[in-house]
Amino acid sequence: MNIDPRNIDRRIVYLLVILALSIPLIQGYTLKPARMQAAESFYQEVEKLTLNPGQFVFLSLDFGPNSKAENLPQSEVVIEHLMRRRIPLAVYSQYNQAEPFLNSIPEGVIERLQAEDSSQQYIYGRDWVNLGFRPGGSIIIQGIADSKNLAEFLKKDARGNSLKDLPIFSETKDLSSVSMLVQITSLVGTLDTYLQFFSKKNFRPIFGHGCTSITIPQAFNYLDSGQLRGLLEGIAGAAWYSQLLKQAYPARKVDSSMTINTGLGIAHLVVILLVVLGNLGHFIRSRAA
Repeated sequence: MNIDPRNIDRRIVYLLVILALSIPLIQGYTLKPARMQAAESFYQEVEKLTLNPGQFVFLSLDFGPNSKAENLPQSEVVIEHLMRRRIPLAVYSQYNQAEPFLNSIPEGVIERLQAEDSSQQYIYGRDWVNLGFRPGGSIIIQGIADSKNLAEFLKKDARGNSLKDLPIFSETKDLSSVSMLVQITSLVGTLDTYLQFFSKKNFRPIFGHGCTSITIPQAFNYLDSGQLRGLLEGIAGAAWYSQLLKQAYPARKVDSSMTINTGLGIAHLVVILLVVLGNLGHFIRSRAA
């Protein structure tokens, strides 16, 4: 029986793509990701961080469920790296749909780290804090930048605790206490807000950014200008960052960024193969005619 590749039922095509995407996710199968120089620069910036007492990393997670597949793994690998290095961090968002992730992502990372080494403890208020979703956009960002005392300006965390009572904020002062800003988003314009306003005279924290694949070209403008010191380019950037963590910590288990990236890569190969087969079938039929 002769099968014309040009006339394969589209449902078979969909099934092949679904299998290519789902099998790596179900089986935990991974392939080594391609090297991403911008993601590696991000990793090196975190590796080089040396904090003074009272300093911490400020993470703005400005994404919702619609971009979870890319932004959530990006957030996980960065938070994991910071926690492994015992660098205090504060999570925050300008976007109301991100609020559930501000607790679930750090807690999920801590659970995996403690499963790997039960002797390690990560304490809320000392190692990390959730500042919650705060409306106001650029106004509150300017307020943080202009504040003389961050604990007094922000007042409370998402759990209602006074920031002045938390060890992570016990020695913080103004914006100079923020050694690095990490902004991960699928939204247009939120990065611009930080680049415009999250600085003060004679001080600007290191900026790292994670974006969805569709906004990579825009982000590269800021990377090339030096305003960003590192960039996670969609799921591929998160996967390479994860690979670097695996090299540094061999006991680390495979995470979602690696399996998602592998599934996408295999699905792309399936689509390319089908395109080649379709064109080959067309060429053979044309020659025969």
